[in-house]
Amino acid sequence: MLYRDLIKLETEPGKRIDITKDVENVVKKSNIKEGLCNVFFPGTTAGLILNENDIMLMNDFERFFESFSPQNRLYQHAENAYSHIRGSVAKCEVTIPVSNGKLILGEWQNIIFWEFDTRDRSRTIVITISGK
Repeated sequence: MLYRDLIKLETEPGKRIDITKDVENVVKKSNIKEGLCNVFFPGTTAGLILNENDIMLMNDFERFFESFSPQNRLYQHAENAYSHIRGSVAKCEVTIPVSNGKLILGEWQNIIFWEFDTRDRSRTIVITISGK
């Protein structure tokens, strides 16, 4: 069996959104008890991070992204190259096992969407659950 749904997000530059509960709700709606849940972001200037949603850790991630790909550096793709570079370091998809109708996540794991682009955006996350 295959089930697909979309999560719509309104974002702004630098905004992080914990979408774990949204994905869990899609899994519940699917009625799939055993299988896999794929969370996919079809874009290049944002990304998914599977990690602990702790404010101090997220601040550390922000510092990492800024040191890795600074906003004020001169880039050939001047408009938003740093957004694309950060998006390529984050993931565009994660796949999580489903058992007993629930995501199998570690105690501190959350699915976090991170907007890296330079302007507010309307984003769509594609959730696909396969199994039985």
